[in-house]
Amino acid sequence: MTKRRLKKQVKAGIAIVSISIIMLSSITIIKNLQSSNVDSNGKYVMDSILEPITPVTNITETTSFIKPYTSDKVSINKYFYEKDATSEQQEKSLIYYENTYLQNSGVVYSSNEDFDVVSVYDGTILDIKQDDLLNTIVYVSHNSSLTTIYYGLKDVNVKVNDEITQGTILGKSNNNKFCQGTSSMLFEVNFDGKVINPESFYLMDINELN
Repeated sequence: MTKRRLKKQVKAGIAIVSISIIMLSSITIIKNLQSSNVDSNGKYVMDSILEPITPVTNITETTSFIKPYTSDKVSINKYFYEKDATSEQQEKSLIYYENTYLQNSGVVYSSNEDFDVVSVYDGTILDIKQDDLLNTIVYVSHNSSLTTIYYGLKDVNVKVNDEITQGTILGKSNNNKFCQGTSSMLFEVNFDGKVINPESFYLMDINELN
């Protein structure tokens, strides 16, 4: 049998075609890599082999308080009663009920419509009570010395021993007997067994009240 050999020109042609195929394949692979994901350092990564990384956000714990509502339609109806306040200021701090004037131990906030009542700081639901005059009362413990109390609520959606965070909705304001004609809530701050003015309390730091 006569053996036949490929001509040198044919061999060269096959080699060129093979090299071209390899180069085209390489270019295609590189383009696919580039079209995957490019990180901030210009490195290429493939979704199929690397899981997405979620950046860690530094969480800074706030030490300040917020007011017990979020609506901008809420205003003060009755102020905290101060013994050394002027007669005019004291008059604005009296709650009138059944022919009796009561010294306000907190601040009454009111609006023409129901509003969300929120926790002023992280804490634990210490107690929830019902009262004929004050409707539902929610007690929140923030530490061994500090308790905030939210009077006159309805639609309460927390329960005793719940761990809550600042801004947690405790319930809604209500039409209360102590402040007729508007939707209201009474907010009280108790520190070391004594009530303090909520409007001064908002300016304090939690570290001052431990």
